[in-house]
Amino acid sequence: MNRKTISTLFVSVLLTACNAGHQFHADGGIMELASHISVQETAHSYNVKIANPWKKGTLLHTYTLTDSLSTDYSFNRDVNTVHIPLKRVVVMTNSLAHLMVELGVEECIAGVCEPEYISDSLIRARLADGTIADCGNSMYPTVEKIMELHPDAIMVSPFEQTGYGQLEKLGIPLLECADYMETSPLARAEWIRFYGRLFNAAAAADSLYGQVSRDYNNLKQLASKTVSRPKVMLDTRSGSAWYVAGGGSTIGRMIADAGALYLFADNDNSGSVPLSFETVYEKAQDADVWLLKNSSSVPLTYSLLESDFKSYASFKPFRERNIWVCDVNQVPYFELSSFHPEMLLGDFISIFHPEIKNGRHFYRPLNE
Repeated sequence: MNRKTISTLFVSVLLTACNAGHQFHADGGIMELASHISVQETAHSYNVKIANPWKKGTLLHTYTLTDSLSTDYSFNRDVNTVHIPLKRVVVMTNSLAHLMVELGVEECIAGVCEPEYISDSLIRARLADGTIADCGNSMYPTVEKIMELHPDAIMVSPFEQTGYGQLEKLGIPLLECADYMETSPLARAEWIRFYGRLFNAAAAADSLYGQVSRDYNNLKQLASKTVSRPKVMLDTRSGSAWYVAGGGSTIGRMIADAGALYLFADNDNSGSVPLSFETVYEKAQDADVWLLKNSSSVPLTYSLLESDFKSYASFKPFRERNIWVCDVNQVPYFELSSFHPEMLLGDFISIFHPEIKNGRHFYRPLNE
């Protein structure tokens, strides 16, 4: 999940995963918006339940986080006891590593995966002086290096029907970080509150999430007052299919929050579906705005886009030069957008409603 060079197809596979699992809604715990995690606080512990996003009505994992005792850990999907606050962790995703810097607990990062895709200057400095170790590829981490670090926990991203191999046998707690499966931008950001409690940084986490939530809702309110509602299309083909995010996806909802009409909003899928070019063209040929992400080391241009697939030139945003691109190798999109949806919403508003002066963080107009 933390590769900035992640392919369009891989993103689409993640989006296609159905968020139909057990969900929590205002269950009286700490979390209010998140539907895939419940955090209940007791005198000396937090009881955490993480929903299985891929199997309705089941749990992915249950944890008891406690500061009163330390127990031997063995991987199972029932209840694991984890001693907090965590002092040394291996982090598999760069968005979470960056969040730990924001929470002021970067000294707890013992190792990261794929450091070449991390742009945070503080983490890079610690990598350079050896304070943080390179643990290899996030899908195939270097188990020996992780063992040498003696971490209190390993923070992993769960995938459907995928285990963790040798990591499950190390006796080191595996914390399954399923925040990316939330479909509401603020619901995903609310996981900040859970992560803060792992490191005795609850106050900082609540404060950060509170600011993110206020900024997001203020921008949403600003966009709701606009008159125009531009029609928006996303991404490009991947192989023979065009993976279209559903209207119930995080991006689909964010486009609506930014005061625009997402052309596939009538598909209420929370993930995405592969469509033919002809199907996409029929619906999106007269779009007003086209948003793209580029993971190539070569900057994307109109010429390159047309050379890749000539029919792209027949879309209205191509003809009228209203395509916007996020070069994920040049901007920290994957590091920041997960827990700062207000930044991405601000980009969308400035693109859809240029009369609203709002600085952009990720997107720029596509060059010729």
